[in-house]
Amino acid sequence: MRRWQSAALALLLLPLVLGSAKAEDKLRVGKAIQNSFPFGLLDVGIGSGVFKQNGFDITPVTFSGAARVQQALTSNDIDIGLSTGQDMGFILKGLPAMTIAALSNAPFESVMVVSWDGPIKQVADLKGKKVAVSNLRGYPRWLVIELSKHEGWGENGMELVATGAQPASIAALKTHQVDAWAGDVGTAIEMAEAHEARAVVNFGDVVPPFMNTAMYATNILIQQHPDIVRRFVKAWFENIAWARGQKAETVKLLQPVLNLKPETIGAIYDQLMFKQATDGRFDAAAMKTMPRAIVELGILDSEPDVSKLYTEAFLPKR
Repeated sequence: MRRWQSAALALLLLPLVLGSAKAEDKLRVGKAIQNSFPFGLLDVGIGSGVFKQNGFDITPVTFSGAARVQQALTSNDIDIGLSTGQDMGFILKGLPAMTIAALSNAPFESVMVVSWDGPIKQVADLKGKKVAVSNLRGYPRWLVIELSKHEGWGENGMELVATGAQPASIAALKTHQVDAWAGDVGTAIEMAEAHEARAVVNFGDVVPPFMNTAMYATNILIQQHPDIVRRFVKAWFENIAWARGQKAETVKLLQPVLNLKPETIGAIYDQLMFKQATDGRFDAAAMKTMPRAIVELGILDSEPDVSKLYTEAFLPKR
């Protein structure tokens, strides 16, 4: 009788044991760059346990640019990519992935930085001035041109100077080889604290709505595990909701990722956290800008039908 009771109890407990031992889904998620607040939110979701609570074991992979993310998606070395929005243009050039969520629809993480004690006090003073950008084909260049057009100066209202990298741009600004630099908000905050430079305008306030950051999934993952894609997108926006309500914890989790002072990260949080998309929807105004931007960034020769380059099939239901 006792043996029978023990066996019966074991059978009753078996589903609980199997349920608790269920393996988490492993996902390799790539970030285009390290020192990015929007992409750093991946690390927040890992550290806070939000992804784990949704049944994921995330391996974050950091790259040195959007091109590396595309390569990793193509070689199936990552399952999900967090990168720039214009990457969707590469889908028409053979990138085996699909855009599955918009992460932000305006470049609020980018600012125009000028010398602290220089003659430029406002945007109007930038006309005809030299502006440092990493290269003459990249995203910062496009932002500078859009600012120039916004001010009514045409495409060539400022002189673009290619420096090759952020440190070189900062050095050129400090030594007055250029008058301004299209940089990131975090660096601008720290340079302002040191009385080295300051931001005169946030590009998010002047550039047309534009999907500047987005989430991509490989076609392999979409075809073989659409349920995992859907669950990860849901988990991402649960992570955004968590971070919105937990500033102190979010700043702490971002510190080793962004390698900035807590006060600086707190200031970045205040400027950017509530600019992040909360549901991944592809904003109509932002998508209207994308075809032109993809061409002007040199990705395609003619404006594409972007409606074929993204899907809302995996977004949370409203």
